[in-house]
Parts: sequence; structure tokens; C-alpha cells
Amino acid sequence: MKKSLQIIVLLLISNYSFGQMIMTAEGIKPENACNPNAVYFLIENRARPIVSKDSIEVKLNNYVKFAKENPTFTGKPSIQFVVNCRGENGGGFHVVIKSGDDNLDQELISFFKTIKEWQAGRIRKKSVDSWYMWRLEVNSGYIKIL
Repeated sequence: MKKSLQIIVLLLISNYSFGQMIMTAEGIKPENACNPNAVYFLIENRARPIVSKDSIEVKLNNYVKFAKENPTFTGKPSIQFVVNCRGENGGGFHVVIKSGDDNLDQELISFFKTIKEWQAGRIRKKSVDSWYMWRLEVNSGYIKIL
């Protein structure tokens, strides 16, 4: 009985703390975020694009010329930014893992700024500002969303 009670208390505590990891909101302007001082990283329901990732991948490969022009280039870049509580790009675009070429990194950021419609992240059924990260793989002239 005592063990069961400890487990229940632990589960309740973890439920209330889940989604409480807040990261620095550098590069985010107050007009782009609902609460620029509380941008969540780990949350119950992550933000996600309204359009399918497959569709975004096709557009990405049409938009970004670097991969086609450099078919022997390989890399696994990651781009991160904020999706605000209204389901919009909230800014703060930056490279988390560099591709190995600054031109490609900038092309990727430019492309991901064009994806405007998002379903906002949620904590306890409330929409919040949250970080979103695109993990990518560049290989044989193609960019794949991981």
C-alpha cells in the first residue's frame, strides 16, 4: 500500500511538471510571441505544421538549390525556431547543428520561415509558445526531413 501511494504521488508530481522546461527566448520579439519569457521546449502536445511533412519536404527540395548543386555534400543540420500560441512563426530562427556549409544553413532558415501555418503546442489544453526543431539529412543532392 505504501509503495502504491509513493508511485501515485510521483506520477502526480511528474504530470504537473511535464512541459515546464523553458528555454531562453533569444531572437524572439514580443510582438511575435504570446509570452516571450516563457517559450517551452518539452511539452505535452508539440507544435506541428498544418501541411504534411511529405509536402514540406517536396517544397524544401524545390526551394533549396544548394543540395542539387552539390550532390556529393552530406550533412545532418537542425534548424530551430518558435511557434507561438497563435500557430504562427514566432521567430528565433537559429542553427542547432550546422550542416557544414553556412550558405546551406541560411537557405534552410529562409525556407522554414516560409512555413506559416502551424498547430500551436499545448500544455494542459492551453496553447503556448514552444520551440520546434527540424532535423534534416542532406545526401546525394536530396534533403530528407527526419
